[in-house]
Amino acid sequence: MTCEESMPIPTYGVQEAFQMFYPSYASSHCVTEEQEKAAFSISSCKTGKLGYNVSYCPECKRIVIHACSCNNRSCPGCQYPLEQKWIAQRNSEIIPDIAYYHVIFTVPFELNDLIEVNPKELLGLMFHAVSDTLITLCADKKWLGAKPGIISVLHTWGQKLNYHPHIHNIITGGGLTADGKFIEGKHKGYLIPESVLASVFRGKYMAGLKALYEKGKLVFPESLSRLRNHYDWKEYVDSLYNKKWLPFLKETFNGKGNAVDYLARYAYRTAISNSRIDSVDADGVTFHYKDYADGGRQKSLTMDGEEFVGAFLRHILPAGFHRVRFSGFLSNSIKTKRLTLIHKLLGRTYKGDPVKGKNIRDLILYLFNRDICECPNCKASLVRLARGVPLMAMN
Repeated sequence: MTCEESMPIPTYGVQEAFQMFYPSYASSHCVTEEQEKAAFSISSCKTGKLGYNVSYCPECKRIVIHACSCNNRSCPGCQYPLEQKWIAQRNSEIIPDIAYYHVIFTVPFELNDLIEVNPKELLGLMFHAVSDTLITLCADKKWLGAKPGIISVLHTWGQKLNYHPHIHNIITGGGLTADGKFIEGKHKGYLIPESVLASVFRGKYMAGLKALYEKGKLVFPESLSRLRNHYDWKEYVDSLYNKKWLPFLKETFNGKGNAVDYLARYAYRTAISNSRIDSVDADGVTFHYKDYADGGRQKSLTMDGEEFVGAFLRHILPAGFHRVRFSGFLSNSIKTKRLTLIHKLLGRTYKGDPVKGKNIRDLILYLFNRDICECPNCKASLVRLARGVPLMAMN
């Protein structure tokens, strides 16, 4: 064998923080199984602890070694290929020349502590309330009179890693009627008034919240332990009804535009990206953020190392909980049939998912125009060694 290439192990700010501070954090804090799994994955990603992929070129005898990625959805170093795959899939579902709206739903901050300790129940309820609100209102002929397509993405963090659950949605400005026709909204740039969205969403979310309480399915954090008392619970519920629920809606996109690229930034970002980490040292973690209360000015914040780890772990979702969901005519069970019908009604042909069925080699070639099975030295086809096969076997 004439030469050997070992890909350099990159360093990532979030990974450095977990390698340095997670052990001490875990020794003094309770962590869930999912948080522990995420912390191990982030700390070990591309370090060699998860193994290596080894390829051998039979022509020039080059050996190419890559440390394995963790592929954990909470690891900021593993999301880019998945993001690009998601963009390709969603772009294939875009309906040309119709309006797309960006809608954000959030809840009063007084609910945050309760949601944080009941994420599966209350974030799930948030998804259902959002979808029901949009589909119910769009069914009304006053607004659309049809069922739209909706992509919803959960975001739980703010710029400073604070807990701030909200759902970003892309909703089509047109939909399918009950008799199988495709119609667009009557007013370009306008779909449903925000005050109407707020009222319906609040009603649906609060109805679900009260149902969960009555069934005894809510856990109360220490800060809200008083809510186990029915009288205090009723006062709490009444106070939530009196808060301002402020959804945000605007027509951001027209046709393909950048609708999917925009949403992908939320679908595949973790609590903080490596690009925002300025330094990691014994004093803590320094990162930059946008202060939207100050006109979006960029500022710097330093957190104690364990504080940073804890803030990041707050945003680890329960196992099996889907952060991206589809509803309306984009529901997974009917998506292909409905998109085929809509394109036919518009005189077009729906071509389907461009990456469906592609193996990892074909996928990387399609997305990045890079053949991972080609020798970087002589362009011959690499042979990938199975785990446990010694390099001596290739002589």
